[in-house]
Amino acid sequence: MNLFSYELTRLVDDYFKCDCPKLKSQIREDIQLLTDAFIQTEENKQLI
Repeated sequence: MNLFSYELTRLVDDYFKCDCPKLKSQIREDIQLLTDAFIQTEENKQLI
Protein backbone atom coordinates (compact mmCIF):
# COMPACT_ATOMS: atom_id res chain seq x y z
CA MET A 1 0.00 0.00 0.00
CA ASN A 2 2.88 2.40 0.67
CA LEU A 3 4.10 2.08 -2.90
CA PHE A 4 0.62 2.90 -4.21
CA SER A 5 0.45 5.98 -1.98
CA TYR A 6 3.93 7.13 -2.93
CA GLU A 7 3.31 6.79 -6.67
CA LEU A 8 -0.14 8.35 -6.50
CA THR A 9 1.22 11.32 -4.57
CA ARG A 10 4.02 11.73 -7.10
CA LEU A 11 1.63 11.56 -10.06
CA VAL A 12 -0.79 14.07 -8.54
CA ASP A 13 2.11 16.43 -7.84
CA ASP A 14 3.34 16.05 -11.44
CA TYR A 15 -0.18 16.65 -12.72
CA PHE A 16 -0.55 20.00 -10.96
CA LYS A 17 2.94 21.15 -11.96
CA CYS A 18 2.48 20.24 -15.63
CA ASP A 19 1.65 22.92 -18.21
CA CYS A 20 1.33 20.64 -21.25
CA PRO A 21 -2.31 19.57 -21.81
CA LYS A 22 -1.34 16.35 -23.62
CA LEU A 23 1.07 15.28 -20.90
CA LYS A 24 -1.46 16.27 -18.24
CA SER A 25 -4.00 13.99 -19.88
CA GLN A 26 -1.53 11.09 -19.85
CA ILE A 27 -0.74 11.69 -16.19
CA ARG A 28 -4.48 11.75 -15.39
CA GLU A 29 -4.83 8.37 -17.16
CA ASP A 30 -1.94 7.00 -15.09
CA ILE A 31 -3.60 8.26 -11.91
CA GLN A 32 -6.83 6.50 -12.89
CA LEU A 33 -5.02 3.24 -13.73
CA LEU A 34 -3.11 3.29 -10.45
CA THR A 35 -6.28 4.06 -8.50
CA ASP A 36 -8.09 1.17 -10.21
CA ALA A 37 -5.19 -1.18 -9.44
CA PHE A 38 -5.24 -0.12 -5.79
CA ILE A 39 -8.99 -0.71 -5.52
CA GLN A 40 -8.67 -4.12 -7.17
CA THR A 41 -5.84 -5.08 -4.82
CA GLU A 42 -7.88 -4.09 -1.78
CA GLU A 43 -10.90 -6.03 -3.07
CA ASN A 44 -8.74 -9.11 -3.62
CA LYS A 45 -7.39 -8.86 -0.05
CA GLN A 46 -10.96 -9.03 1.26
CA LEU A 47 -11.61 -12.25 -0.67
CA ILE A 48 -8.71 -14.05 0.99
